[in-house]
Amino acid sequence: MNRCGKCGSKVKEQTKFCKSCGSDLSGAATSLNDKKARVMSQEKTWVKPAVIASIVVMVVVGGLLFRDFRAKRMGNNPQFPPHRDASARTTSAVPVIEQGGEVKIPLSNVQDGNAHFFSYAAGGKNITFFVMKAADGSIRTAFDACVACNHAKLGYRQEGGLVVCNNCGMGFTPAQIGQVTGGCNPIPVNKTTDGQMLVLKAKDLEAGGQYF
Repeated sequence: MNRCGKCGSKVKEQTKFCKSCGSDLSGAATSLNDKKARVMSQEKTWVKPAVIASIVVMVVVGGLLFRDFRAKRMGNNPQFPPHRDASARTTSAVPVIEQGGEVKIPLSNVQDGNAHFFSYAAGGKNITFFVMKAADGSIRTAFDACVACNHAKLGYRQEGGLVVCNNCGMGFTPAQIGQVTGGCNPIPVNKTTDGQMLVLKAKDLEAGGQYF
């Protein structure tokens, strides 16, 4: 069944003139199936752009949410350029040994506010850690590694009064060490003081071997 191209009335196939308006139907009649096919084709042309637009919106929104989540988690920590070359890990770490299950470091050697790196050999690994005095006078100790970036084996460096993850460039103040853990935060090492000495348990240092 066709329709008249002028008035839209239904007409039989092969009909030459429309019975309703008398129009010549030679080449002017439109097949209902053809019209339906055209409409469906036009509808399909909108499907792909709509799907693509939805995906783009989802990606953008997801990126913004991730940025906000990371900002809340990391606070206002400054960002520095990553140092991912092979020499990024400090080569000036001072070797220390245990005596009676303890590693002792003179407090007078770590009072200047700089990050002092030390290395402790255990289990076939060279476990490095650093000691740094915070602005409040407290001594902070942490492994030269973090949970998020320890796979890179690049450790930290000092930038001014901050320690910076060489792999991602995130900077931390000494006062943050031990306050927030996980992510790129330096992994704290338990310590005590004994008179003029900073005391670390050998077993605590050895437990950190998993990060090296």
